[in-house]
Amino acid sequence: MQSQLTDTQVRLTRLQLNELELMRHGVYGSDLAYALPREDARVATLRVQGLIDAERIELLDTEATPIAEVRITGREVAGDATWIAGAVTVVREPAAAPHADLRLRSGSATSAVPATLIIGRVRADAPHDRPLLLVDEGDPELLSASVKKARAIGADVSVLPGPAADHLDEEARETLLHALATDLLGYGPAVLHGTDQPGVGTVVLFTGLSGSGKSTIARLVTRYLRTHGTQKVTLLDGDEVRAMLSSGLGFSRADRELNVRRIGWAGTLVSSYGGIAVAAPIAPYASMRAEVRQMAERVGRFVLVHVATPLEVCEARDRKGLYAKARAGEIKEFTGISDPYETPKDADIVVGLAGETPDVAAERVATMLLGTADHYVI
Repeated sequence: MQSQLTDTQVRLTRLQLNELELMRHGVYGSDLAYALPREDARVATLRVQGLIDAERIELLDTEATPIAEVRITGREVAGDATWIAGAVTVVREPAAAPHADLRLRSGSATSAVPATLIIGRVRADAPHDRPLLLVDEGDPELLSASVKKARAIGADVSVLPGPAADHLDEEARETLLHALATDLLGYGPAVLHGTDQPGVGTVVLFTGLSGSGKSTIARLVTRYLRTHGTQKVTLLDGDEVRAMLSSGLGFSRADRELNVRRIGWAGTLVSSYGGIAVAAPIAPYASMRAEVRQMAERVGRFVLVHVATPLEVCEARDRKGLYAKARAGEIKEFTGISDPYETPKDADIVVGLAGETPDVAAERVATMLLGTADHYVI
């Protein structure tokens, strides 16, 4: 998750830190600089959330320590983000990267046996008689698990920093990874596609209008999973998250997206340790839900639950009087009234229709999560 601390400060994601690391190894050329995205994959790119109009930005590492400055010479707006081009000046070393002692750098390959580049997670049948080059995809826990698995089969291990490369599709990114490995190794490694099987953790994201019953169903699902399941279950209550993680945010689109992004990050962290995270924000925008899905599926399973209670039913309930205030113009940007709710087209399960009770909805969601149902609409 990338966060913008001020108009001129950007905390880099782990993949963006990897890209800066690769840039410093010279794999993108002799100049330390970001370029605007183009068809040529061999450029370092930086995509920043929000609209950036400053002449310089400061880059921070995962500990919010300033590590570099970019003098901006070009920019390109893409939706709610900005691509940045410009020269980079490194001011201090970032916090140590995961498995720093294993990370590949120019001239560091010493084995007489050619390495094999692993795309994905290490398979049980991966070769053990040659070095394995694992890709750091930005998740320290997953990388550690892969390193442990590779060592368990007796293989020597190196780590290739995986760049953000947000402008590339999956195929182009794989081509780039091979080219980067070739530059750093001095030869083209063999490629082995590992397993894409996710971890055992799960992020369950409930989405729906205010008053739809999301929080009630989420609490019931949490209780059911704690009773009938074996994994640790964490409920990320929307109001508590707003109070503790997002207390300074309002209800603009940008603030709503940041709130959901934070929930997604917290849920993904729970999932990365094998737990189940249950969250029930309104999450009105499809792009934000897709970002959380992408974030969660990198470490485990993601389940999107659409609580599709109709607007007129939600408004009739109006326990907090919010709809009445929105209709009166007292609340601006209220989802379903003065701000859009983008109905999910990719929900894994839909509940709340035809007067379905919260208890029935919760049991069906929990049944799906526990593996006795796959995909259905209620």
